[in-house]
Amino acid sequence: MLTRFSLPLVLVLAAFSLGAAQAAPGETGPDQNVPQSQPQAAATQIPFGFTLGDAQQPTTSHVAKLGSDIAFPPGTFDGALGGLSNTVPITGKLNIPPTNGYFVAFRIMGTTGRVEIIPDGDATGTATVHTGKDTGCKATQTNICADTDVTAKVFIKLSDAKVDGKSLDVGPNCRTAQPASVTIKALVPISLPAPPVKVTSTFTTPPFAGCVGHEDVSRLLTGLVSGPGNTFVSNLTLRCFSTGCKQS
Repeated sequence: MLTRFSLPLVLVLAAFSLGAAQAAPGETGPDQNVPQSQPQAAATQIPFGFTLGDAQQPTTSHVAKLGSDIAFPPGTFDGALGGLSNTVPITGKLNIPPTNGYFVAFRIMGTTGRVEIIPDGDATGTATVHTGKDTGCKATQTNICADTDVTAKVFIKLSDAKVDGKSLDVGPNCRTAQPASVTIKALVPISLPAPPVKVTSTFTTPPFAGCVGHEDVSRLLTGLVSGPGNTFVSNLTLRCFSTGCKQS
């Protein structure tokens, strides 16, 4: 039999138990006075597309140790810009077709080989957006431009090597052991029409690995090619921005 003192206690315990049952285990019930968080809006992604290299300035890489230039066919850089004000993130996919190069090894031996640039993931960096054809974008003569700082990590692969016309078996997997980091810092247009912009970068070629045919020639190629002071030069031409571009 409940006493007049125990009845209120039972009611309190029942109310407490009901409230606990409605809350998720280990959580308290929602506080009506605290606004609930809303789903975060999707980040702005404005697509763009550049062509790399043209008749005036093809994409070239100077190999410091060999004193030779490698010219590549026109390539592309397609990606997305995270907005049109202040400093925003930028990402992109680099695509440079392979090419055949000619070098002079040891200053006397003519050497040929196929050179392939293999991206290690997307290029990433930042872009600081400017406006004004006669102010912030005077150098590009466009209404909108951006100071970009973008790094692409790429493996350099060699194949079909010949020395003095004789085949040098480097195997099917001859490439740098780690990716080279190529950083482009340049003021580029991000509105059309836009003239091409010359960009340059200096990078280090890592040692080679996996260059195994009849024998392992990785150390030989490392001694001939790898090291600092190599350059990347190209003309960037804006192909599309926002309208007409496909998201990478």
